[in-house]
Amino acid sequence: MTESLTSRIKAGAVSAAERKVAAALIGAYPTAALGTVEAIALRAKVSAPTVLRFVAKLGFARFADFQAEVLQDVERRLGSPLQQMTRDPAEEGADHVYRRTLLMQADALRTAADQTVPQEFDAIARLLADPRMNVKVLGGRYSQNLAQRLATHLGQIRPGVTLLQQQLGFAYDILLDIGARDLIVVFDYRRYQEELLTFAAEAKRSGAKLCLMTDIWRSPIAEHADAILTSPDASASPFGSRVVPTAQIEALIAAVVELRREEVRDRFARIEELRGLGARKDDDA
Repeated sequence: MTESLTSRIKAGAVSAAERKVAAALIGAYPTAALGTVEAIALRAKVSAPTVLRFVAKLGFARFADFQAEVLQDVERRLGSPLQQMTRDPAEEGADHVYRRTLLMQADALRTAADQTVPQEFDAIARLLADPRMNVKVLGGRYSQNLAQRLATHLGQIRPGVTLLQQQLGFAYDILLDIGARDLIVVFDYRRYQEELLTFAAEAKRSGAKLCLMTDIWRSPIAEHADAILTSPDASASPFGSRVVPTAQIEALIAAVVELRREEVRDRFARIEELRGLGARKDDDA
């Protein structure tokens, strides 16, 4: 079977700049890939020559040749009998809100799985697993629960994890102690928060590493991020869905466990031992 163009784009993304270009192309494929070089560069927050070098690396002498291949790829997908049969026609008429909502989330999860550049995900997982880094997690008004979920789970499997809570007004004093040994993980989804952008930009200037969890439209924080994980936002409710970001958190936790399996096992054993102390104390009371 011929390798798909999106697979080639994912496989070709090695450097941080290449991963940004690949994520920009795949995150809104094929529309983004059919735009101008300048538009792709703006979306990826890289230079136009970086886009052209990446396209050349994929084997296209001219950008026009790359876009011609994109059009052929779209035609192949639309003409595939398998693609046309992915849904049962009887299911298309389902209109109950519960079923419709769940199927939308299932589609969003599949889309996210197809669009994620593995190297970008791996870059975030490696940073989260790096014992030299102090991880600080920050969310916005409606994504603080996601930040809390990542911080809670990550804090169980490695030390040095802090949830930055800003419910009572945004405080920038935390930036005083942020430096090169800090990894800032920011959750920012539309509508994007100016305070998060200001905080992230200043943290980056202080030498911290920055990972961004955002939607496919990309928070302005993307300009400063070392690695980005995007998610489609499909929901039958008037509020954006956070099903995909939650699944991405689960995947990141699983990846960190794989990278630090022995340390995590020892940590879990110590946690159980400490909880046992608490149980014995209750029994003695």
